[in-house]
Amino acid sequence: MTIGNRIKNRRKELNLTVDEVAEKLNKNRATIYRYESDEIENLPITILEPLAEILNTTPAYLMGWEENEDEKINTIAAHHDDEDWTEEELKEIDEFKKFVLSKRKNT
Repeated sequence: MTIGNRIKNRRKELNLTVDEVAEKLNKNRATIYRYESDEIENLPITILEPLAEILNTTPAYLMGWEENEDEKINTIAAHHDDEDWTEEELKEIDEFKKFVLSKRKNT
């Protein structure tokens, strides 16, 4: 899977439009389409990190360095390490991980 495929798939999984991603990234929609079509393969770190945050994933997953979806799920919370999580939020994260893993076992 290419970087562009990962970007597009993640955007669709989150039900985001190209325009929404473009606005959040402060780019135009044509640029986002160029990322998704792999026309721009070498994403600068100044784009990669904010894009990963918008897509609720990690730069490593977008770049293809982290292929395992389970690893991605386990590192999403780490991407937001500057925030203090409440006990309730940590519980919700754990429940989400269990839910996703159970869905994968059933497919």
